[in-house]
Amino acid sequence: MILFSSSPWERRHAVQLPAITHPSIHFFNQLPLLVAIQALVSALLAFPLYKLNVQPTKKKIVWSTAFTFLIALPSACYEPIYIIRLFEIHHIGLRMVLMTFPLVGGLRVLESYFGFTPDIPAKNFTNYLAYFSCPFIVKFDDDKQEPKRVSIEYFRQQFQIVGTYFIYTGLLMSLLWHYDWQLFELQSSVDSFDHSLSELMSWKNLLNNYFVALILSLGLKQSTAGVSLLYSLAFGYETQDVVLSPLTKSQSVSEFWGRQWNVAVHKGLKNGVYKPTRYMTNSNVMGIFAAFVISGVMHEYVNLVIFSRTGIEFKWKYILFFGYNACLLFAEHMFRSLEIVQGIVSKLPKPLITALVLCSALPFAHLFTVDWIVHGYFDAVMYAEPTILCRSL
Repeated sequence: MILFSSSPWERRHAVQLPAITHPSIHFFNQLPLLVAIQALVSALLAFPLYKLNVQPTKKKIVWSTAFTFLIALPSACYEPIYIIRLFEIHHIGLRMVLMTFPLVGGLRVLESYFGFTPDIPAKNFTNYLAYFSCPFIVKFDDDKQEPKRVSIEYFRQQFQIVGTYFIYTGLLMSLLWHYDWQLFELQSSVDSFDHSLSELMSWKNLLNNYFVALILSLGLKQSTAGVSLLYSLAFGYETQDVVLSPLTKSQSVSEFWGRQWNVAVHKGLKNGVYKPTRYMTNSNVMGIFAAFVISGVMHEYVNLVIFSRTGIEFKWKYILFFGYNACLLFAEHMFRSLEIVQGIVSKLPKPLITALVLCSALPFAHLFTVDWIVHGYFDAVMYAEPTILCRSL
């Protein structure tokens, strides 16, 4: 069974330019099946995890450790590979959908083992099943201590978000595709490690990296809202936004990574890596360092899986990128309490603070985005977006 293996550009060869191309219905036909598989696998793991790790006041360490590290974590990591091979999934966008389980579910496995599952999901198995089977973040009612039921207003808001970002993403992709995803030409190629310092700090590099990061942000907002909508339709529970406004409202490096960009992965890293490391080492610095290193390893793994057919090689790009951002976070924690820093920040307009925060990371952002460009992720997901084509292929 081959899911969506045709070239993402076949339908574009058939149109007369200039043209507006519609999203492929085949992508959206197959998407619910993959989301359902993820939810089913999550549900199968949720019960033993709850019984062995979450519920007991006194854990059976041997059984808990064996199940967590010999069954649950390997299952979370290998599940997308198995499904990709079973259904012969060639399309990069659909492969990416399958990576939500190892990214989010794998971290929830760790948090359950180390005892950092949030209180409301840990209250009973019904809550935990809703929590663990959600590909992103299920919303809980604090008063009733249970998952929040959907409403007509909720669905209206979610459809509005998906539709709005559907248009935003399609328009920006239409623009950047015409320039091979890099608006401005640089001396070094996008996948090079030989950028000079002046080239890294140049306005051309900063803007190139900004626009690719913006596409990722808009696409992540749209896709997570869409997949969460499928979860809400199936289970009847509301979900939280995963991506807020990282590129327009972040007032610090910690806010960017902690409260704006991919909140689901942030919460997983916080409960599954940062808190256990801090507890075992009694060091906040070691907790932050471990979270960023694991984040880098996870992203390397994701790319090796989704781009396995394109000859991708492991080059430490994500580990370098997240290591650099860990250094930025350490610097922020060291200097933000200084009176002179607080005085300067209080007088700056918020948009300028956001620009300064972004400029601290943008010189090296190509380490994060390069594989998505070179190995065809954006080219592939254009299949699922309304786009405007004005040049021949």
